[in-house]
Amino acid sequence: MIRINKNKVKANDFANLFLKPGGKYALTTKIDDWLAANPKHRGRGMFKYLKSNINHILTAEPKDLELIIQEFDKKGYRTKILNKKGKLNKLGKEIEDLFNYKGFRKGTKAIWLTNELKIKSCTYCNSQYTLTVKHNNKTKLLFHLDHFYPKSVYPYLSLSYYNLIPCCASCNMSKSDKPYVIEENIHPYEDSLDEIAKYNATSKSLAQFLLNVNKNENKIELLLNIRTKYFGDLKTEKKLENYKNEFKVETQYQQFKDVVGDTYLKGLFYNSNRKMELITFFKKHKGITLTQEMIHRFIVGNYTEDKDLLKRPLAKLMKDISEDFKLI
Repeated sequence: MIRINKNKVKANDFANLFLKPGGKYALTTKIDDWLAANPKHRGRGMFKYLKSNINHILTAEPKDLELIIQEFDKKGYRTKILNKKGKLNKLGKEIEDLFNYKGFRKGTKAIWLTNELKIKSCTYCNSQYTLTVKHNNKTKLLFHLDHFYPKSVYPYLSLSYYNLIPCCASCNMSKSDKPYVIEENIHPYEDSLDEIAKYNATSKSLAQFLLNVNKNENKIELLLNIRTKYFGDLKTEKKLENYKNEFKVETQYQQFKDVVGDTYLKGLFYNSNRKMELITFFKKHKGITLTQEMIHRFIVGNYTEDKDLLKRPLAKLMKDISEDFKLI
């Protein structure tokens, strides 16, 4: 999970897609229609609350979304939309239909969001692509948008800008529908896994790998360890533990031992002299001046700058181990 930059302008632009005055499908129009059709309904106060706060609900940052949840609960609205089993009741489903996440997911607004975010790999695991494709003049999302605050519990947050997290199907299905809180979980708009933890291959397993690189690749042991500066920080340690349990990344990343092995061998080969040879070759024979960033990207075979880690799967893993192997 790598931090996504917050952007108030984009959040407001996103909200405006749903709030066009007089628009047939504008959320305020849909709420007014519901109120007109239900003059004596017990849920009128809740729908009026949603209308009065709709812009804030759509644009609020994660910590403010938790305040909205608390206010919603304090007013007694949560008990009105959930049954005894914690599932949406009839009124809850009416709110779900009003926000119509399914319609959003299939429409142009979802495409707009993904184009603006420019994220090409799963925000949670960084092991799979999150791409869009065009076919027969239609654009389709090949990934999911996870709700950090589950829409099955908080249907009124199903279209909130900071509650729509681009991710792969595996992570979305792995993540439970239990209520999440920032205090205990890594939120991609609030925290950065890259700052908190680092992938490492154990020294013992690398030694075994070197004994026979053609046969011992599977002996490589890869772990996600908390960074030294967070040792003893119980809050951060708990967040990391919850993240690993929820998305099972250490187990998932055992599939990429070949990537670790290849990168380790590159680290043995590409010393400073080899890098200089590359710079000289491209400059002399191709007239191309390579920056240090491009040299690292060329050698590693992936992005290595923190700002680019969501542009390609496995970028964080490859950056972390390349640093360990002195490749970059």
